[in-house]
Amino acid sequence: MGSSGYQLWPEAWCEACDDLIDFEESGRAKGHCAECGPAYRQARRYGITIQKVNAILRVQDDSCAICGEYPGDGGTEGISYWQIDHDHARCDRSGSCGRCVRGLLCKTCNIRGVAWYERLPDDRRDWPSMNAYLADPPAQRPEAKVSTWGDLSGVRARAGSFCSWRSTWPL
Repeated sequence: MGSSGYQLWPEAWCEACDDLIDFEESGRAKGHCAECGPAYRQARRYGITIQKVNAILRVQDDSCAICGEYPGDGGTEGISYWQIDHDHARCDRSGSCGRCVRGLLCKTCNIRGVAWYERLPDDRRDWPSMNAYLADPPAQRPEAKVSTWGDLSGVRARAGSFCSWRSTWPL
């Protein structure tokens, strides 16, 4: 409280995790704390919602769709737990249309895996888990639609695999 009896910063709660927002903390997005904000910005940049990210992660068992690891890395906008992979050949505009999103990968699989592998001639593509991922991308599967209560709440990408408590009850 200021000396005149009013609050210097308005009290607000993150729309995703219900944590108190620190307005002086960098990396936050409107309505979100500094930990959830990067996930919301990343999803928006790729034309999907955080609820869709949650649904994709549910299908992928909260792990990288290729190597199965539980990633976490520091991105330019703060902590970004996932790299959103999309098919550059499907997008007819700069950025992502949302329909071209294939899945969520760890940084290594996205940058050093998919980008490199797609440039190989077809006769040299002999990585079984990568071939399976490219043939049937998790984000394109029918079960990756937003369909459970757990998809609607929180930022599953923020917390990784600890989210097993999330509801899997259908909407």
